Amino acid sequence: MFIYAQLNNEDIVVGISQLSGKVDNDNMILINDLKVVMGSTYNRQTGEFTPPVISEPTPNEPQPTLEEMQAQTLLNTEVLIAMKNIGV
Repeated sequence: MFIYAQLNNEDIVVGISQLSGKVDNDNMILINDLKVVMGSTYNRQTGEFTPPVISEPTPNEPQPTLEEMQAQTLLNTEVLIAMKNIGV
């Protein structure tokens, strides 16, 4: 079996295939290193793959609880009633 990394026009790995025979194609690079992963960049001069940079995920804001949403709704309602009473 032969394992190939399939590259796009920017030499980034977009596929990894296990084939029964050799392939002669510029965008198919025979690999022996199982550490090559999708998104790796291939350097044609050195014949080496650089793994993709995975950025740290951005933290999500915590979602309000049901009680917090109910309290905010009550406050909003009170503000609307007060605005109506003063003619705004």
